[in-house]
Amino acid sequence: MLPYKTMLRLDKKSRTPIYLQLSNEFIKHISSGLIQPGAKLPGTRQLSDILKLNRRTIIAAFDELMAQGWINVYPNKGCYVKEHLPNPKPKKLTGNAGKDPVMDGFGLVNSLPEQQVVRYNQVIDDGYPDIRLAPLKELGKNYSFIMNSSMANQLMTYKQRFYGDELLRFELTKYLSETRSINVSSENIMITRGSLMAFYVLFKSILSRENDQVVVAYPGFNEGYETIKLAGGKLNYVEVDEQGMCTDQLAAICSKKKIRAVFIIPHHHYPTTVSLSAQRRMELLEMAEKHHFAIIEDDYDYDFHYASAPILPIASIDHRGCVAYVGSFSKTVAPALRIGFIVAPKQVIEATAQVGKYIDSFGNTSLEHAVGMLFQEGLIRRHLRKAVKVYRERRDHFCDLFSTELGEFFDLKIPEGGLAAWTELKKSDLKTVREKCEQHRIHIPDATSYFSKPFEKNALRIGFASRTKTETAELIHSLKTTLQR
Repeated sequence: MLPYKTMLRLDKKSRTPIYLQLSNEFIKHISSGLIQPGAKLPGTRQLSDILKLNRRTIIAAFDELMAQGWINVYPNKGCYVKEHLPNPKPKKLTGNAGKDPVMDGFGLVNSLPEQQVVRYNQVIDDGYPDIRLAPLKELGKNYSFIMNSSMANQLMTYKQRFYGDELLRFELTKYLSETRSINVSSENIMITRGSLMAFYVLFKSILSRENDQVVVAYPGFNEGYETIKLAGGKLNYVEVDEQGMCTDQLAAICSKKKIRAVFIIPHHHYPTTVSLSAQRRMELLEMAEKHHFAIIEDDYDYDFHYASAPILPIASIDHRGCVAYVGSFSKTVAPALRIGFIVAPKQVIEATAQVGKYIDSFGNTSLEHAVGMLFQEGLIRRHLRKAVKVYRERRDHFCDLFSTELGEFFDLKIPEGGLAAWTELKKSDLKTVREKCEQHRIHIPDATSYFSKPFEKNALRIGFASRTKTETAELIHSLKTTLQR
């Protein structure tokens, strides 16, 4: 007889009921082959004496084993492990499409690269907010209030809300009017799962034929560009200078091709942080009216501007319905708060909702409502006033210290706003610098977020907002030490 007393390990302090622990222990030993198929198990009374458990607990465990198909119970004979059991050992999937016949049917065209988990001492981000400043406790209280009120019954049901939560959309109309001079109603707003979903449903709605031409800036937001291509767009690149997207290059493309849309980040362009000049904004709108293309305006960090009042979005001066404006709360509150929004003419919103309903027909309306309550209570505005002050101080401290300590290695451009600065290396190439930093557990992005090739140029975007002054000093000291070596 097997030593069941030592084999079957039970924890009476665990939250898992004892009968389930017991059945799981039997399954583990049957799966490993220690208890053979066809073997007779001890009787319930015998096992009760061995384990010092109530017999009802043993019966409940055997009932569970029988329900899951591991044993057979025969009256007056006892309990027996089934003779024919499925192989419980997990089979490793090779995932080699084209080589493994099981995978041939998928015909995979894209896959994510394998990621190695490395513990870094310092990690350079490209412009993250500091979630320690975010009103997460207040958001949690609002969510808890919703879950414990009658609203939960309304918000958590199978009710399709293609446009998003009504309260959040209503509060956004007021907020956008006060801060950006975008005067719209709730019917002009659709809530999405972040900005990438917004880009996809927009381009999927406006691109009528495969390979419709879309103009984008380079370097730029590659994740957004891949989303455009996924929606069927063919990209045409124009350069970015100190005044933003080069509209003369856009005009040259329009003279040769039928352009369906222009994707642009006019405020703190990603990655270079430059803003589109007022003159070029007017030229862009004039070309949109002349050539009948749509403007998709990504305004990912409008709220963070330090040098002066931020330039109003192109959407605020659009009177022809040429512009679809996209924003999110990833920088305003926290990156993992996947709530974005589209502001566009009513007909465009209706079209994007028709696409969006197949991706996310119900949304996360409880969370959206909780964020709407933050607006309603004035907490978002108070948070932003505090965050702008803190981030401005962090920008100044970062730029001063960076220029002083690393000026011999980098040429830094002081940004007017946003959460990151744009730098260019003077002496070394980015690939070498990155390799040396990796050796000393300092992670530097390879710039594929905004360049086509990992080390196309010796330029780098470095975030400053997510670190305190002390943390910034530690990062710069680590960089300087590594570079001097």
